[in-house]
Amino acid sequence: MLLPTHLAAGLIIGKLTGDYSAAFIGSVAVDLDHFFAFYSSHVLLKVKKIILATTKQNFLVNNQRNYFHNIFFFLAASASALIIDFNAGLIFSLAYLVHLIFDALDNQTYFPFYPSKKISLRGPIKYFSKQEIIFALALFFIFLIV
Repeated sequence: MLLPTHLAAGLIIGKLTGDYSAAFIGSVAVDLDHFFAFYSSHVLLKVKKIILATTKQNFLVNNQRNYFHNIFFFLAASASALIIDFNAGLIFSLAYLVHLIFDALDNQTYFPFYPSKKISLRGPIKYFSKQEIIFALALFFIFLIV
């Protein structure tokens, strides 16, 4: 899913829990691992190629969902956050989990046990499509009415 979809989910979780910062970090910071893929594909400083990589399904550079999209990293990050501050850690973990679930909903290949590629997920929502835009708009609408 694209950043606006994750942002909308983070806003909803933040509004429901009263902690926008933990929800925002949990829902959006997970995508920082895309920079590893951009770097290894030599497109990190090439703005046009990064835009193509993030908006076109067939122009993916390596696997953009790698280290931070791993179930084991999720468990380690969640445990660390819970130890530091239980309430904020719980919100962070929920937002992080929602991020992973949303990424499993789009039709890009997602490896939940990365770097192992034995299990892959592909969801019904087309990446960067009208479906995803409608999904994101629906989430923003939910945020407004909650």
